[in-house]
Parts: sequence; structure tokens; C-alpha cells
Amino acid sequence: MTDEQLRQEEFLRQQAANKAFRQRGNLEPAAAEGAHACAVEVQRVLNLLTVGGRDAPEEEAVRQAVASTGLLDVVVRPPGRLDLGPGDGLIFSGWTGRACVFGSVRQDDITVEFGTRIADGGCLPAPG
Repeated sequence: MTDEQLRQEEFLRQQAANKAFRQRGNLEPAAAEGAHACAVEVQRVLNLLTVGGRDAPEEEAVRQAVASTGLLDVVVRPPGRLDLGPGDGLIFSGWTGRACVFGSVRQDDITVEFGTRIADGGCLPAPG
């Protein structure tokens, strides 16, 4: 390999390492089953906020809806530069006790996912 190829390879390795803090592990089957049920409930309550073509829901309304499902440590905020997914609307997360339920809310789009905490220990990256 040439020096330039080695530098390029090292750069790509460092770039991947910089993004590793957002990686999630694998959930145990029992935790995944419970998290899936929670995610379905979160999807249901968030859909109620946006029915009828209303404006995108406000941060506090999303927080209350997600918290009403029984999730703990609920976080709702605009996306930061370190977050994956859409750059507008709101992102959210909550803790089931064994898994994270997280996603985004925009006027015409709601996504809800579940998984382990990210490598840095939270359900979402720190806002940046």
C-alpha cells in the first residue's frame, strides 16, 4: 500500500470510530418482546396527536404522550447534529427498564423504534 492509501484507510477507521458512540447492541428476546409492545403503544398515542392533519405536535404534548405509556426517563427535543434521521420535527426516547423506545415526530411522519442503549449509555446521543 502507498502512504496515501494508508492515510486514507486510517482516516476511514477514525471516522467510523467517531460514530461508534451511536451504535446499539442486540436486545435479548424477552426484552425485545416487551420493547416491541411499548413501541406499538407509543406509535398509537403519537398517531392520536397528528390525526386530522393538525400542525406538528409541540414538544410538551409529545413528552406527555410518550410518558403516558409508562416509559421512564422520557426525552423529547429537536434533533441535534449528532442525531440520525430527519433534521426537523422532534425526536424522543424513553426507557422500558430493559430497552429504549425512540423515534421522531413530524407533522406527516412518525417513526418509532426500539433497541439497546447506545454505546455512550443513553437512549439518544447528547444534543449537539
